[in-house]
Amino acid sequence: MTAIRFDIHHRKPYADGEAFGDFGAFEHIEGRIEYAVAPDHAANRPIVDLDLAPREPDGRVAFAGDFTIIAPVSRPARALLLDVPNRGRRLPFSQFNRAAPADLLADPCAPGDGFLFRRGFALASIGWQWDASEGLALDAPRAEPGGRPARGDVVCRVQPDRDTAWADFGQLGEVSYPPADLEDPDARLFVQRDDNGPYELLPRADWRFARERSGRVVPDGKAIHVADGMRAGTVYTLVYATEGAPVVGTGLLALRDAATALRTADGASPLAYGFDRVHAFGASQTGRVLRHFLFLGLNRDERGVRAFDGVLAHIAGGQRGDFNHRFAQPSSLGAPGPGQAFPFAGPAAEDPHTGRTAGLFDAETDPPKVFFTNTSWEYWRGDAALVHIDPGGAGDLPEHANERRYAFAGTHHVNGMLPLTDTFPLTGTRGRYTFNVVDHSPLVRAALVNLDRWAAGAAEPPPSAVPRLADGTLVERGDVLERFESTLGLRTLDEAQLGGLNHLDLGPDAAQGVCRFPGQRLAPFPRLVADVGPDLNEVAGIRLPDVSVPVGVHTGWNPRHPAQGAPRQAAAFAGFSRFFDAGALADRYGTRQAYAERVRAAARALIEAGYVLEEDEELLVRNALTRYDVALKGDAGSA
Repeated sequence: MTAIRFDIHHRKPYADGEAFGDFGAFEHIEGRIEYAVAPDHAANRPIVDLDLAPREPDGRVAFAGDFTIIAPVSRPARALLLDVPNRGRRLPFSQFNRAAPADLLADPCAPGDGFLFRRGFALASIGWQWDASEGLALDAPRAEPGGRPARGDVVCRVQPDRDTAWADFGQLGEVSYPPADLEDPDARLFVQRDDNGPYELLPRADWRFARERSGRVVPDGKAIHVADGMRAGTVYTLVYATEGAPVVGTGLLALRDAATALRTADGASPLAYGFDRVHAFGASQTGRVLRHFLFLGLNRDERGVRAFDGVLAHIAGGQRGDFNHRFAQPSSLGAPGPGQAFPFAGPAAEDPHTGRTAGLFDAETDPPKVFFTNTSWEYWRGDAALVHIDPGGAGDLPEHANERRYAFAGTHHVNGMLPLTDTFPLTGTRGRYTFNVVDHSPLVRAALVNLDRWAAGAAEPPPSAVPRLADGTLVERGDVLERFESTLGLRTLDEAQLGGLNHLDLGPDAAQGVCRFPGQRLAPFPRLVADVGPDLNEVAGIRLPDVSVPVGVHTGWNPRHPAQGAPRQAAAFAGFSRFFDAGALADRYGTRQAYAERVRAAARALIEAGYVLEEDEELLVRNALTRYDVALKGDAGSA
């Protein structure tokens, strides 16, 4: 059986002993978890290279990772929410509790408005990512085929935002795998105009593993230097040999075994009580982690104990990710890999390119209740529609009995942004237009509560709400772009340069987790988005008052800023908002008070349908009126 031990480093009152509703004071526990798993057990066999890791005297493979637990002190919690940290960062404090960025800088576990804890959720954040450069991480074992460190190829994607002689090739973090030899003649650098373009091999003599420092080019295993320079917006794909392969998939086992240990409270858990219900939450990268977890059928541990009753996979689209192959990089920036391969949807469907029939839940004999929630941006990325359509584009897929699918109309990946800006402060990435302002956090909060009620058998969740082929609300991206160009005269995107998922050739050993890079993109899968109405807002999915009673146009796409190159390609993670002018607002709504009344009616309709919680009604009204005032001032131009 799985061996697990919690090593507590710190244990203290949470939030200075503040009481959260009926559940009173909480405690804050930090520490490490030591895991040991049987590599030959059927529950662990999906993990690539686990059988090649060094073994303890009892034959198990050991690894360890960080954890954070926040739980009630004096009474059991209603349920446990297991957070899958995004690149080491604990997201529920911002996603559910709405803790302010400044507060999170001072304390990454700042309570915000206490939503989770008032609702009776305990929270466990579990380190799973072996190369997380901050926050919670995992020390993964290493694969040693033949008793020696594994050697093989790594792939990295780089798209610089400026003309430059050199660039780091870390994937949203530090470089995970150092090159085995900086002078390796077999290392390759490919150039593409965009992700759909052909790979053009740059001669090895024209580039180096190096950076510029004090006017000199110096060797460096974390950067590439191109003699003729790197062009803004151009896509560079680097393939090179490295040595030493962590068993990346042990991160998935860490999530499973931490969940089951906390559920059963069998002596290993630091808590005095267990849980009837355990749910997992992941967003973006970690939403894809949870999709991969389900795909591998990992929801029961070596004892047969269930890990998760509910899974909320937020803004993951139709992808999995780099979480279970040799030399996988969990923070990969989109280089083709096994996590972008079929299947995409819960129910089984036929791959039009191979004839294979498969579904995301096939390996789960008793899948948890699952919510797939996506913003418009994941549709425009080219893969979210694959969660609910036939991969050949023939029609809508029936819903699996254990899933719901929700599209958040007119939203983008990173939630609404005010004050108005066209720049992400952490990355410096810019869009041509000011970023989308729609706050979709009320929908995420309601989704968690609805998921818990469903898993408890207390209530069915609201029906799925996504654009569909059957009613004509799911269309080609070019159709929508043409509407924007003809109606508003905006500079938009070039559909031919937009990404999406393809049938891939990753080499003959890809099924065993050993891939050939770069992966070859073959025929594309459908890349569809929600249609828009006369006001150019999306007509399908869950429509917040910003979209159903609009003061502007809100999209899930935004061209890259011309100063950063490739201005007909999409800016990463970003949509835009473009407000109506004062005259258009007066024609539509008359007065601000009349507008407020329509917003409140729209908010009440969402609450009655179950898509928004009663406690967030005032926030919806306040958000809409704030954006009305922005539009009235004309700060963002007019539509």
